[in-house]
Amino acid sequence: MVPYLSERENAVVHINSICTRLFDTWCEQRRTTPLAYLLHCWPLMDSQPASIRRLGNTLSELRRTHLETLDAEAVRALFELADCAEDILQQTAMPERRMRAVSQHQSVHAAVEGVPG
Repeated sequence: MVPYLSERENAVVHINSICTRLFDTWCEQRRTTPLAYLLHCWPLMDSQPASIRRLGNTLSELRRTHLETLDAEAVRALFELADCAEDILQQTAMPERRMRAVSQHQSVHAAVEGVPG
């Protein structure tokens, strides 16, 4: 379980470094629209799935609605952020699915044991 936590932490650090780079660039260029989107979801308050999902969704919306105003480097960074966010969310979903499967198995097992034979 420790490698999973380490991998997740590294991904969050990577996301923060990309966001910092975008923040610095957009501040220097006085790009208020992309900054407004970025500051809506970053800095991350935590690394919970809801925060990561919000970051991914917000910056995907920026890409969709203002693509023509972004330079190639920013677009690459936004796609990289989307990939990192998706990876983190998929890693988070795997243990949750396993826990649901175990819970369902236990419920079925309890129901079968409770049936008079």
